[in-house]
Amino acid sequence: MKRLVFLVMILGLFTFLSGCQSDHKQAAEIHEKMEESASFEEKFVANQKQLDDTRKRVQEIYQDVQSLDFNDIDAIKQRVGDHELSMEKQQLNEAEENFQTAYSKLMAIKENIELIQDEDQKKQTTKLVTLMNSRKKLMENFFDTYRNQLKSQSSFFEHLEQDKFELDKLEGEIDVINEDSLHMSEVVEQFNEITEQYNKVMIDYFKMADIS
Repeated sequence: MKRLVFLVMILGLFTFLSGCQSDHKQAAEIHEKMEESASFEEKFVANQKQLDDTRKRVQEIYQDVQSLDFNDIDAIKQRVGDHELSMEKQQLNEAEENFQTAYSKLMAIKENIELIQDEDQKKQTTKLVTLMNSRKKLMENFFDTYRNQLKSQSSFFEHLEQDKFELDKLEGEIDVINEDSLHMSEVVEQFNEITEQYNKVMIDYFKMADIS
């Protein structure tokens, strides 16, 4: 009987050790995939900085135009930022592409999560996926709003290039542009908060899994 109990204990220990080794292997693979995802996140951050710089230049032009006398059509035409808007659209597309690639790379960890045996580690990695999905949803909202604003700005500048334009229509476009700017600022704030949570959960998980 004692020998049987001893064998059961040995088998239990072997199963436990195998589980630990398996979880460590999954953690190492998750770490590798997250590193790959992070490389595209870095490109995304660089895109956002470029985009922010271009957006500020467009906003300066936009504010300059607002300060001009709307009867001075020649002065207004000289300030229309067609080149800046075109650059802004291109940078927005690049930012979105890099963010979506980073997200796709990260979602590959789901196959590793399914193989994790430790419940605490599994919960922690599941949180990572949930937070990343939240970040994706917010960023898609940001991109959609940004494109709407670009359309409004393009329409605004196009109307300014015309010899005649309706002041009421321009003021309506100005209101839409300002509302979009406010909404994007709120979305970015939420995105940054979720990203802080995401980073904390990631660090805690790798501590659990003994991955440095």
